Amino acid sequence: MIYKYTHEGNSKLDEQYNGTKKAIIMTADEKVREFMLTGDVGLREDERELLALLIAGAMMQSFSLGFGVGKAEGVSKKQIYL
Repeated sequence: MIYKYTHEGNSKLDEQYNGTKKAIIMTADEKVREFMLTGDVGLREDERELLALLIAGAMMQSFSLGFGVGKAEGVSKKQIYL
């Protein structure tokens, strides 16, 4: 059930929650800049884009999993622990 709802959350990121997806990408870009300043690391543009995509992908997976767990909890009326 969680698997099904997680996929639903992922598809909603492309449709209904498109603004959330854009916010995740913007946040990932900010995190890359913070990393570069804090770590005093210089990255080429392609490296920055790759790191931002990795961070954004992880954030989108977390959103989808949270959506799936939340929806499953609503259906089952029980708390779900992963």
